[in-house]
Amino acid sequence: MDRRNFIKQVASGAGSLTASQFLAYFINYGLPVSHARAAAMAADLAAAADEPRFLIYWFIEGGWMGYDMFNPVMSPNHVVRRLEDPGQERYRVLKWGEDGYGIATHGHIRYGYLAEGGKDLFADMAVLSSMRTGSFHSGERLKAHMGDYAYRHTDERQEDERSVMQAFAEAHGQPYILPNLSWHWWLSDGELNEAQFTGRRGYYHALGPAHAHTIYAGTPAKLRSFLLRMHQMSTDEVNLRVQDFIDNVEGNLLADERAEAVKSYHSARAIYQSLAGRGRGLEPTRVNGLFNDPELKEAFNVAPADELITYRSINGNKARTKFSPATNVQAMMTFELMRAGYACAFWIESQGIRKFDDHYTRRALWKDDGRTPVGLPDTTRKMDEDLWDPLRTLVGLLKSTEYRSTGKSLFDLTTIVITSEFGRTIHGDVEAIWKMPIDETDKKKMIDDQDICQHWPVTSAVFLGGTVAGARQFGGVGEQTLQPIPLLPDGSLDEAYDPQTGLLKPERRPNEKGFVPNHGDVYATALDLTGLNPSGRGRNTRPPLRFIKRA
Repeated sequence: MDRRNFIKQVASGAGSLTASQFLAYFINYGLPVSHARAAAMAADLAAAADEPRFLIYWFIEGGWMGYDMFNPVMSPNHVVRRLEDPGQERYRVLKWGEDGYGIATHGHIRYGYLAEGGKDLFADMAVLSSMRTGSFHSGERLKAHMGDYAYRHTDERQEDERSVMQAFAEAHGQPYILPNLSWHWWLSDGELNEAQFTGRRGYYHALGPAHAHTIYAGTPAKLRSFLLRMHQMSTDEVNLRVQDFIDNVEGNLLADERAEAVKSYHSARAIYQSLAGRGRGLEPTRVNGLFNDPELKEAFNVAPADELITYRSINGNKARTKFSPATNVQAMMTFELMRAGYACAFWIESQGIRKFDDHYTRRALWKDDGRTPVGLPDTTRKMDEDLWDPLRTLVGLLKSTEYRSTGKSLFDLTTIVITSEFGRTIHGDVEAIWKMPIDETDKKKMIDDQDICQHWPVTSAVFLGGTVAGARQFGGVGEQTLQPIPLLPDGSLDEAYDPQTGLLKPERRPNEKGFVPNHGDVYATALDLTGLNPSGRGRNTRPPLRFIKRA
């Protein structure tokens, strides 16, 4: 049968494979390559897999209290001893100043008590303590994904945009069954109107080539089921017949670009990824065993409830979920998928929607009598459960797991980024309230009702991994200004600023090379640490922080 007669018969449904079968295969599984090209690609991928790279983002959604963590400041606790001017007060937890509740230094890293649970990891950490963000949940979460450039979160994402994980997976993800896995869910954010974020608006999962697209991992049961379906679909008899046909006549089809069927075929090749070929590489027995290892569950302290999803309502909106298990389960799944060679990019995120979004009015710092102190909420336990406990276990397993008898551990080949969308404040400015032309009683009520644990555009980030210059800290915040102190290109502080107060020194001018990093710098640095030149990968305009990388 020649080329033209074949196309004619398939289009009319007269061939042994109907048009509907032909198209259904393309839509569901993408278009496999020919045998010759597959062999060449397999050789390339095998070579690339000799030195793989892995990227893990660990995102504490809701905004952590950075002043008690990695942008630490020492201050009085005016919850206990008040000032006449509440605008000058600093508010801390009730135990502030007691053992385990202050600012400490371990090695070269100065930290607040919320980081105590991660102290064992400091030798592998580079801490970025001078960092500025915005204060809008949805906008800053999107910047953590997309980097820093001119866009609105309500815009439709364009073809050349990339999230940091998509940019990484585009370069490193081709050999993997599930290259880019995520446990965040953009529309779980209570601020987002689902009707306004249809299509490509906000976070769009399908940017870049298909192997870079975001796959939402979900719970262990959901991901196991997904992998088994991939295997089952790849062995379906009709699909195998379609693939056999494609393998034998692909060259002839592509030789005739004028035929409508050929154009559709060629277009589909560019759009869809072939799941069929990958699915055949899955072993059902191995898949069924994923995320069921009792020793790993014990190591990550996984309880049955941790594997379930949770729902929460935000700002009076309907209850929403990230469709994700707890972070200890996400970390366990990440390790198993890395060890099995199934995935290379992972976005781990705190399960609870706004779990760390602690808002507190000034009035709530004391009991109803207005004198007995209560203090700011203590998030130590939440931080240990959502970050430090599972991260310590994950890092330990990555370090002890050798990659393919290479002498390198999985940790050597991995970059881990820990961050949040912004920080939280420990004070509230009341000057504007005092100037209002209203009754003094109303002013006092407004001051008492002021949010003094609100979103704050000062935060930090942490990097770990085989290419990271560990036991290092860069930057800091002023204890008087509560603002980031600018850095110089080598990572040192701008000496024009007092390193303790954060104030510009008398008769000094800021260094013209000084800058304060943001989410875009973290995006670029993450890619740089994995061996990628971040320039041109997505639209992020910020350069990498070269001083984070080990020489």
